[in-house]
Amino acid sequence: MLILVSCYQMKINLTICGVQELPEQKGKRWTHIISIWEKDLEDDKACRELVKTVDPRAGLLFSYFADTIVAHHPHAPRLQDVERILDFTCGLSSKSNVLVHCRAGVSRSTAIAYAILCQHSKPGMERENLLHVQSLREWAYPNQLIVKLADRALKRKGAMLLHLPREP
Repeated sequence: MLILVSCYQMKINLTICGVQELPEQKGKRWTHIISIWEKDLEDDKACRELVKTVDPRAGLLFSYFADTIVAHHPHAPRLQDVERILDFTCGLSSKSNVLVHCRAGVSRSTAIAYAILCQHSKPGMERENLLHVQSLREWAYPNQLIVKLADRALKRKGAMLLHLPREP
């Protein structure tokens, strides 16, 4: 029980960016990098190599799904995609330095960053976590389907969805 409580108090050093900003992230001593790409790039070795150059020592997790809120889309994010990412970030410590990126750094990556913050905070902190994500990115419109899946995985009973902004 003490470990869970201390996990809820943890501060996470989190950065969100788009693919174009990856070169700027080199040399920042990342411990974890979550790289989100379109499904059709799953076999593209250049994408993987680009991310590996950011910090070859970092733990890397590559995910491939579309930026869609349509659950029945063939390349839509699935519960197992979100759970896999949350498994990767479950053991974060206060010394972790986490980079989350997608194509533009607006929708998928901000949703995953929001999920990670909620994973490491107590229920009731969803609004504060979302505001933190919005403070990290000028354009932050977390993908609603990813947030819905994370809310389910984290058993937040809809709380993660309450304050989501609507895309323009």
